Amino acid sequence: MHSVAPYLFRCYNKDLDGRQEQRYSTLDNIGQYDLFQLLIDFINANTGAYKIVEDSKQVFQFSDLNYDENTREISGWFNVGHYGIKTDIINIETGQIDFEKAQNNAEIIKHFIHFFIPKGFNEAIAFLHAYRGIGVKTLFYSLFSNYFQGITNLVIQMNPLSYDNAINAWLDATAKEIRLTKFVGVNDIADQVRLLGHHEQELVIKPPRNNGLGKLRDYITPGSERLQAIEVIGEYGEQIKTVVEMNNKQKTFRIGRNVSTPLCEIELDEDVILDAGVPDFNSIRRWTREIVNEYAVTMYPGLSVEVA
Repeated sequence: MHSVAPYLFRCYNKDLDGRQEQRYSTLDNIGQYDLFQLLIDFINANTGAYKIVEDSKQVFQFSDLNYDENTREISGWFNVGHYGIKTDIINIETGQIDFEKAQNNAEIIKHFIHFFIPKGFNEAIAFLHAYRGIGVKTLFYSLFSNYFQGITNLVIQMNPLSYDNAINAWLDATAKEIRLTKFVGVNDIADQVRLLGHHEQELVIKPPRNNGLGKLRDYITPGSERLQAIEVIGEYGEQIKTVVEMNNKQKTFRIGRNVSTPLCEIELDEDVILDAGVPDFNSIRRWTREIVNEYAVTMYPGLSVEVA
């Protein structure tokens, strides 16, 4: 239900000398600018009152900005809502309408954001939180790229960063479960009201005791038998997830044909506390920082790049 997706920031500068791959600006030295400070200034400029994006019928603001100049990390909430359609809000316990959401009302969802901009490198990592598969990358990138270009006259790139690029060790972790989620309509009118017209079935496949379901890499390797099996059962459900375990620690990944980049979404686990369905800020920040360190160890071996 809750996940984070990692992205890679890079800034291509055609005016730099050298081969094409050498023309990416060091992100703490983009001319006279530093991406770390630009992100802080951008977020600060969009806190307070909600702002409207008429093209996409969205409203947004940032809140709870938290940054560390030593580790060069930035965290906060990106609060986003959609407007433009009138809906009824019901109480799922009674089935009764609690209130009507007008066309000019927007339901706000808090999305956690986290950035790591190590000094002296031409790349930085962004983590954006999604809820029920709905994220905020498109909106964030549209807003920030315009801000960035207006100041630097350069283009900032923000591309999906596959989790397996950074944490190869997890590819050999043992798969403990395969979960297939399917949405099924209901016939009873009372159930339609209570369940908003559908209910969710989850098929959980587990191996025999003390065995596994292969390695995680088996489920993302083109042509593998396990990936082919996943694609077959994927026809019967909306989401496919695999739970893997390594050193007594588990992570849940989304797999299958509906995931655009292999392992680019990492599902929150039990280490993240939920308060009324919303991740606790300190809890999700602590959990995300662990992932930052996992990336740093592999992406910058021997350079002691970490966040503590």
